Amino acid sequence: MPSPKGPQRALLVPAPPKCASQTLAALLSNHLEAPVVRHKTTKGFGHLLLDVPELGRRERWMRRIRFHQPHKRLLVYGHYPASHHNLKQLKRRYSTAAVVMPVRPLGALLCSLIHHTRRKSYGPLDLRCPGLTDGIPNLHQRSESDLFHLLGILYLPQIHLLVRSWIEATRTNKIPLFFVPFEGITGAQNELLAKINSLLPEDYQSPLQPDRTNNAVKVNMSTTRKIKIGDIGFNQRESVEAIATKLFGCDDNLGALLPYLLSDLHSPAKDCVAPLAWNFNSHR
Repeated sequence: MPSPKGPQRALLVPAPPKCASQTLAALLSNHLEAPVVRHKTTKGFGHLLLDVPELGRRERWMRRIRFHQPHKRLLVYGHYPASHHNLKQLKRRYSTAAVVMPVRPLGALLCSLIHHTRRKSYGPLDLRCPGLTDGIPNLHQRSESDLFHLLGILYLPQIHLLVRSWIEATRTNKIPLFFVPFEGITGAQNELLAKINSLLPEDYQSPLQPDRTNNAVKVNMSTTRKIKIGDIGFNQRESVEAIATKLFGCDDNLGALLPYLLSDLHSPAKDCVAPLAWNFNSHR
């Protein structure tokens, strides 16, 4: 356990929207016995900014006399990129044990975004301005294909920033980074937990095996109609593929993650067999 005077060890789960991130956070929280912390955010400079409170005098004093022992493990969840501001905020309280990020093919992600905005009347990264959803007027009057195209223009740069910034930050600071495909989070939970547990630093590993008798963890599930990539018009799909290829395709740092992210934007979609997790900094 870290010194009561020092920053507390934390597992970071920064997540693009609509990648089963709440389910992943719940899985890891249950298995590692790590409470989920979600700090307040504001929006600025085109992305979400964390607001992490500093340790107050009373809290520091209680930790110093060991009156209040913090949890051995914490899990810090949210849709935050590794910007200079956010990294500085996180260092106020935490030392990073590892970063675990869920990912999903971009076509399915955007289809899920359409469903999200229709169901909740706001987007996951939206400021919730009156009369607008993600800055789009009359959003609910637009076709699914038009929404796919518009949300692609708005969200793909933010998703690229989130993914790319954590690759750079973890490489610079020599922190373990694991990308977890959507399919493992929703369909192979026990195997995924065992895999992640084996990759985590020793002080974060759980001695327990995933309980195969438990029901699958599902968070924020909807029972309404799902939108699929086949529902999207060819022109809009082709346009979003061009945007995604320009953003992600020229980035050599994405490595094996790239074909997975772009796989369902092709027409027809390309099969891409993903591992349970990509260990991105294992060779560094």
